[in-house]
Amino acid sequence: MFLHVHPRSQNLTFNFSEPSGEMLGHCGDMMAGIMAWASLSALSSLVGCPACVAVLWELYRRHKAGTPISPNDVFMLNLTIMDLVFLLFVPFGLCNFLLWNMRTVQLLSNFLYALNLAGRPLLTACICLDCFLAVVYPVTYHSRKSLTPRFLMAAAAWTITAAQGIASTAVEELNHSAWAMFVYVIALPIIITCDVFILKNLKKSLRAGGDLHPTKKKALQIITNSIVMTVISYVPPVLAYILGDLIISDDQVYECFLAIPILILPTAGSVIMPLLYLRNLGNLKAPCCLV
Repeated sequence: MFLHVHPRSQNLTFNFSEPSGEMLGHCGDMMAGIMAWASLSALSSLVGCPACVAVLWELYRRHKAGTPISPNDVFMLNLTIMDLVFLLFVPFGLCNFLLWNMRTVQLLSNFLYALNLAGRPLLTACICLDCFLAVVYPVTYHSRKSLTPRFLMAAAAWTITAAQGIASTAVEELNHSAWAMFVYVIALPIIITCDVFILKNLKKSLRAGGDLHPTKKKALQIITNSIVMTVISYVPPVLAYILGDLIISDDQVYECFLAIPILILPTAGSVIMPLLYLRNLGNLKAPCCLV
């Protein structure tokens, strides 16, 4: 489906190729997980789409005002476009899963969810790597201001994401293998390593006294957002894939109370990041948005 968790048997496939009636029937009276996933996914789309549009508008407004395009803007633009396309499709995917059961929409769902499950962690890794270079190697970073490497990194992220989506659609068996976690194996080590080194560097700067440089303050905001995203959206799917068999032994309980409900966490990432970005700009001050 959206998140390809390792199946326990040939009957548990967890992808949109399964008829919705069979999926609902398999869970029987254990519908709480499915309904929670569907409801929260719909809410994510409702909240996330306007947030993504607001981020795109902010990037456009700053560019029109003459503000130079920063490396972070390049990655945020690509990440927000991915999130917006993904969130716009979520209601159609839900309707197809629960009501329509159209094969074409099922295949499109498998492809587009790669934007959330592959593209998002890859672009987050790009953002963290760029911040790492800015904080740890500031002289070298500022002496090489060309955006070309950043565009190439974003293009590589799109290429890997498209490959993941095409492979997941064309060869469904890959969804039930280690291939499902391939992107996380690339992205998570980069994200975690960069976050740790940046936080250590910022800690040294604070110990030295004085205020943080504006670049380091911005990096701290970005890394804080990255940590939130990692804890909420990236680590739980990996843990579910690796530890699912050890946590729950019953196939039906595993599917209905773990595998399906946990799908909402990667989806929530497409809402949380634009809200955090807008909050950092001072455009969101409501307590409900201080994730």
